[in-house]
Amino acid sequence: MKKNLFVLTMIGITVFAACTKKASPAKAKSTTYTTDIAPLMVSKCSPCHLPSKGGRKADFETYAGAKKYGADMLTRVMLNPGDRGFMPFKHDKLPAEEIVIIKKWVDEGMLEN
Repeated sequence: MKKNLFVLTMIGITVFAACTKKASPAKAKSTTYTTDIAPLMVSKCSPCHLPSKGGRKADFETYAGAKKYGADMLTRVMLNPGDRGFMPFKHDKLPAEEIVIIKKWVDEGMLEN
């Protein structure tokens, strides 16, 4: 009888421990050029930074070009209108949510995909 009680207790403890184990948190989605930055460049940096649209400034249309200027891009969009180097030139400041996307991309190592 004592042996059965011991076995049942051990099974109960094992089941309880298994059920209360914390699940590992889901990995946060990485910010990438293809998914997050390219669409932003098309909508906010066109035509100046997109050669296919006639732009003659730093090329943000390709991953290599955007990665080359990623840190500078972040610095410039964080400036205030009227500050030297502010981007987007002759336009309103980007919304904070869009600046956060660029910052996250730079902070995560400027991933392509």
